[in-house]
Amino acid sequence: MKRKVLFGFLAAAVAALFLGASADAASSSPEKVSLGFVHIWPPTHFAQADQFTRYFKMVEKATKGKYVLDVKWYPVGTLLGGSEIYDGVVKGIADSGTSSFGYTPGRFPVMLTLNQPGIAPPENADAAARTVWEFYNKWKPKELEDVKVLYLYATGPGWIHSNKPIRKVEDMKGLKIRVTGAGIGGVKAVGGEPIAMVMGEVYIAAQKGIIDANIGPLEVLEGWKQNEVFHYSTFVPYFYSEFFHLEMNWAKWKSLPKDLQAAFDAVSEDAVKQAGEIWEYNQKKGMDYAKRGSGGHEFIVLPNEEVAKLKKLLEPLRGQYIETLKGKGLPGEEIVKSASEMVEKYNELKYEPWKP
Repeated sequence: MKRKVLFGFLAAAVAALFLGASADAASSSPEKVSLGFVHIWPPTHFAQADQFTRYFKMVEKATKGKYVLDVKWYPVGTLLGGSEIYDGVVKGIADSGTSSFGYTPGRFPVMLTLNQPGIAPPENADAAARTVWEFYNKWKPKELEDVKVLYLYATGPGWIHSNKPIRKVEDMKGLKIRVTGAGIGGVKAVGGEPIAMVMGEVYIAAQKGIIDANIGPLEVLEGWKQNEVFHYSTFVPYFYSEFFHLEMNWAKWKSLPKDLQAAFDAVSEDAVKQAGEIWEYNQKKGMDYAKRGSGGHEFIVLPNEEVAKLKKLLEPLRGQYIETLKGKGLPGEEIVKSASEMVEKYNELKYEPWKP
C-alpha cells in the first residue's frame, strides 16, 4: 500500500513538472503578429529579399524575441499599384507598404523637394537615405500625417538608360524619356519628351518603342532586367533623385502592443542607414551585372563641360519649385535651402560598404 501511495506521489510530481515546463515553454514562445506589406518590386528583387526582410528581423530582435512578424508580402502587380500604395495604406487596404514619392507628384509637395532635378542631388544612396530622414524629421510635413511613418530611404543618383549613346546634353533632345512625375521638368529642360510611368512598366514600353530611354539608378539593369532592352547608360548628375516612403496604417499601428511599437521606433535610424548601404551595394552590382551580360553594355560619363551645360539648363527649376511651395502656403525658400544643405552635408561623409 505504501509503495502504491509513493508511486502515486512520484507520478503526480512528474506530471506537475511536465505541465509546468510546458507552461513555461508556451509562455516563452514568441507572439506572432500578422502584417500585410505591399511594395513596388518583384518578389525576387533585393528590396524584398534583403532590405525589407532584414528590417522586419531588426524589429523582432529589438523585442528580444517576444514577437515574431508574420509578413504577408504583396509585391508589384498584386494588391495595389505604385501610385495607389500610400492611400491604400491610409484606407487600410494594406496594413503597411512602401512606394516612391515621385509616383504621386501632387501628393507630397514638401518631400518632393528632394526629387526635383538640380535641387539636392546625392552622391550615393547612403547620403540620399540619411538626407531624406533628416529632412522629414526637420519639417514633419502634414502630407505624411495620415500614416505612421516607419522610415524613409532612397536610390542612388540617376543614369539615363537608352538604346543610343548619349555623350552630350543635346543627344537627349527629342527622345521619349520615361521619368517619374517629379522629374518631368528636367526632361523638358533638355528638350526631351517626358513620359511618366512606374518602373514595372518600363521593360515592355522599351520593347514596344513607347519610350527611347529611362531615367533611373543602376540597379534597374539587374533588378528589372533592363540591360536586356537598353545597351547604353549615361551618368546624368543633378538630373534624378528618387526617395521612398515606408509606412503603416494608423489603425493597425494602434492595435500593436506598446512594446512592439517601441521596437519599430527604436530601429528606424538603423533601418535608414542599412537601406542606404543595401541600395548603394546594388547600384554597383547592377553595373557589374550589365557588363557581364551578352551583347555588351556601355557606360558613359558626361564630360565636365556637358555637366556644366546640364546644370545651367536645370537652374530655373529651383526657383520654379520655390514658387510651387509658396503657392501651397509653405516656406519655399527655407525648404529648398534646407534640402540643399542637408544633402551637401551627407555627400561629404564616407560610408562603409554593405556586405551581404
